Amino acid sequence: MPWWFWVLLWAVLLLGSLASAAVAGYWLFRRGMALMRDAGEAFAGIGSGAPWEATGDADDGGGSADVDPSRRAGGIPTAAEAVFADPDALARAYSEGKAERRNARRLRRIERRALRGQPQSLRDVGLI
Repeated sequence: MPWWFWVLLWAVLLLGSLASAAVAGYWLFRRGMALMRDAGEAFAGIGSGAPWEATGDADDGGGSADVDPSRRAGGIPTAAEAVFADPDALARAYSEGKAERRNARRLRRIERRALRGQPQSLRDVGLI
């Protein structure tokens, strides 16, 4: 084989690899820009307010303006207050909060099933 064949072969191989790298780079750039656009939209939604802030709705247990912000839902003290609190009172507050959360879930489940026309659980309606 003549020497110019090897030069031509290597030139075609080099150009092919450069072209495939360019196509892959373009594809990667487009995917990265789409990711950044989606991340920007997601962070814009997060910046509107913290998800743990209370909305003040009466039906969801949200707080109102007269609630002490240093206390958490259900009367459970913050971690700094819990160090010096009575363990029995903390256990009682935890149990009461747990019962309130279970009852709220049960009521939401009853309402959701009633809206969808689904049969109610006997335990949910208090027959068991």
